[in-house]
Amino acid sequence: MATLTIEREHAGNSIDRTTAAEMARVVASLSDDPDLVMVVVTGAGKRFFCTGGDVKDYRALRTERAVRNLSLLMQRTLDALERLPALAVAAISGTALGGGLELALACDVRIADEGCELSLPQARLGVIPGWGGTHRLVRTIGRSRALELLTTGRVVPAREALSMGLVDAIVPPGEVMPRVASLAESVTAAAPRAARSMKPAVAAGADREAVADLFADLWLSEDHLEAERAYSERRPPRFTGR
Repeated sequence: MATLTIEREHAGNSIDRTTAAEMARVVASLSDDPDLVMVVVTGAGKRFFCTGGDVKDYRALRTERAVRNLSLLMQRTLDALERLPALAVAAISGTALGGGLELALACDVRIADEGCELSLPQARLGVIPGWGGTHRLVRTIGRSRALELLTTGRVVPAREALSMGLVDAIVPPGEVMPRVASLAESVTAAAPRAARSMKPAVAAGADREAVADLFADLWLSEDHLEAERAYSERRPPRFTGR
């Protein structure tokens, strides 16, 4: 398991231009790890998951080209996070605001504490979500609900977020990381190659050939043969990722 932590608690764990570039580098490096089955995305401290872009830093963006380039950088980074074979889990303590919620939406699973608040307030700032959050929000909670949240920018409390599918689980304050650790224990107990093939299989949808290719490749793997031996010998399998 790898953990990506935004260490800017003094600024609400907002993402300035330096952090955006570093996040792009880190996410790209994660894609090169063949043994990685889970990535946790979180923010330092307990008050903020991420409050989006660092408005103070972004005041230096005075040309359309500069603004577009930053938007494209963060879109590419969140696309890369979403494409990782490893399961991406957002551990949300406190506020997930604007681009912070866009970051959480790029993760596969969102676990939040009961006191968290989520919102996309960009309309109140005269802009739209610029990191790909619009299409991910529609995919996650449906078009009607997404447009209501996008146009009003209202704050969604944890229990409402759970009821609409904006988060997948809520836990008492201070219990987010223990819940994530429990999930990681379950995920890492699976055969690594099989775990990393689940997202490509889901992405393949009804593509029979793609699913058959993945299935055949895994069926002939050492881990599958080990699972068969372990089952017949009534013992836990010892996976090697091969």
